[in-house]
Amino acid sequence: MSRSLLVRWIVIGAIACLGLARIAFGDDGASTLSEVGPAPHPSQRAQQSDFVALIQLERLDYERRRGFPVGGRAWAEVLIRYKSDQPIDLLRIEEEGLGPERCYFPDVPLWQELPRFLVFLHRAEGQDFRGHRGGCMLEVLVTADNRYAVRWPQDRLTLREEDRRWIETLDFVGPGSTIDGDEFTSIRRDQLVRDYAMEEIEGRRLRYTRGIPLETFRREILGPDALRAP
Repeated sequence: MSRSLLVRWIVIGAIACLGLARIAFGDDGASTLSEVGPAPHPSQRAQQSDFVALIQLERLDYERRRGFPVGGRAWAEVLIRYKSDQPIDLLRIEEEGLGPERCYFPDVPLWQELPRFLVFLHRAEGQDFRGHRGGCMLEVLVTADNRYAVRWPQDRLTLREEDRRWIETLDFVGPGSTIDGDEFTSIRRDQLVRDYAMEEIEGRRLRYTRGIPLETFRREILGPDALRAP
C-alpha cells in the first residue's frame, strides 16, 4: 500500500470515529441513546474487569482535537469498592485514541459538585487503570432521600427484560439530575422527555426520573459472582 493511500485511510478512520462520537453525545450537548450498538450486559463487564467501583471525578487532563478528547488522564476518588484485589482510594484512569469505546469522562464545571460513576476498569501499567472497552462507566445520580441510583435509560446500559422490574421512579437532585432545555427546539425537548423518561420543571429545565438504586443494581444486575475478586 502506498504512503498516500495509507494516510488517506487513517484520515477516513479518524473522521468516522468523530462521527460516532457525535452520534453518541449529540451536537447540541445533550446525550442521546447511542447508535454504535448495544454494550455488553453490566454483569459481563463486571466479570471481565479487574476493578468495579463507585467513583467521584476529581479532575480531567485530556488533549483535544476539534473539541474531542484524544488522550490523557482522569483522576477520581473511590467512594465504594465492589470488586478490587486491594484497597484503593484514589484512581488514575488513562486513555488514548478516538472511538466510542474509549473511556473519556464528560467535562463538568469544577466549581460544582462533580459527577459520580459506576466504573468497570482493567489494570494498566504501574498503578494506573484503563476502561473496559465494552463501556467503562455508568452515570450514578443522588436521590432526595440520599441514595445512589444508576440512571435509566442511558447510553451503554443494556438490561435484560427481567432486569427492568428493578427500575423505579426516583426523585433525583443535585448535579447531573437535570439538563438545561432552554435552547432546545420543542421537537428535541419532546424527544429527550420520551427517550430518557424526563420531566419538565421550572426554568425550562428537564429532569431525569427513572433509575435503579445502586444497592439493587449491585445485587440483582451485577450479581455476586461477577464481583468476586480474582
